Amino acid sequence: MPRVCDVTGKKTTVGHNVSHSERKTKRTFLPNLQKLKFHSDILGRDFSLRISTAGLRTLTKHGGLDAYVMAKPISRLTDEMAAIKRAIEKKAGKPAKPAKKPVRKANRSARLVKKVSAKTAK
Repeated sequence: MPRVCDVTGKKTTVGHNVSHSERKTKRTFLPNLQKLKFHSDILGRDFSLRISTAGLRTLTKHGGLDAYVMAKPISRLTDEMAAIKRAIEKKAGKPAKPAKKPVRKANRSARLVKKVSAKTAK
């Protein structure tokens, strides 16, 4: 199982140990992953996730697993989180797509409008 956070996508990175003489040797930096269970109120079951401490703060900020998953588009979620989102949408019913915003015209200054209307009048 790879060392990857299910929320943030943090993974193992590579760098150098640097000695006093500045000799560099390869090393790996591991993410601070914790295996935690989160309860989905909508689905009524627990999900076991490997998340970093930064990911835990993100879930807390959004108000839990369900709120975080529903706030993010599927393209921004990992495979496990996308599967949870699909299950929640299936159980709760798909939310209606928001209405498209009307296209706004470019903001023209009064001077420019006067100039353009003068050219078209000739």
